[in-house]
Amino acid sequence: MSLGDIFSDAIKYPFSDITKFLIVGVIAVLAGLSSIVMSFKVHSFSVYGIASIIGFIFSLVLAGYGVSVIRNGISLSDEIPDIDLKANLYDGVNALIIAIVYLIIPVIVFVILMAVFGVIGASIDHAVAALGLVSIVAIVLFIIFGILEVIALAKFADTNDLGEALSFREVYGDVKNIGIGKIILFLIIQFIIIAVAGIISSLIGYIPFVGIIISQLVVGAFITLFSQRALGLLFIDD
Repeated sequence: MSLGDIFSDAIKYPFSDITKFLIVGVIAVLAGLSSIVMSFKVHSFSVYGIASIIGFIFSLVLAGYGVSVIRNGISLSDEIPDIDLKANLYDGVNALIIAIVYLIIPVIVFVILMAVFGVIGASIDHAVAALGLVSIVAIVLFIIFGILEVIALAKFADTNDLGEALSFREVYGDVKNIGIGKIILFLIIQFIIIAVAGIISSLIGYIPFVGIIISQLVVGAFITLFSQRALGLLFIDD
């Protein structure tokens, strides 16, 4: 499947069922509840704390729902999946575990390299020079593991097996089969489209009182459905 076909399908997909689109939007609003509370300048720590907890839970639900969208993309189903809070929360927790595992490795390597190259506790001149070199290595590592994490999430959606998603050999095999160049180009195009959606979201956010809610409702739902649908279609090429 060409990238043109993938993104053409993924852009239209969120609007194929407006009712479900809006339901996903409500979940996105709840996931961003702490930001909404902040925008209304609510200074109560307890209110903000409760909003943060609710937001975190529904962020997991939204992430897990995204996994179900990936599954439908892999199976070439044009249907937008229903919300299933229990299943979505389960998938969301697994998605968080996958993200942490693939993030923590480059972080650990970065810290080790800082110690090896004497960045920590060194003179300013030496620290700056060493930090520059370590930063380049770190950026490359974060890009590599970022790519692996994206495909690992799709792997989990396909197999429903966390062990396979955390198997670097399995995930690397999928990356090779899809093509590293195609994945990088896919991520660049996806980033551009999401960035444009983000700009639109920011503009909507300027609407007094309801702007941030409308932004989360519409743009939040679009980004979730679009990005995960595109990933599911990309994974078919494995």
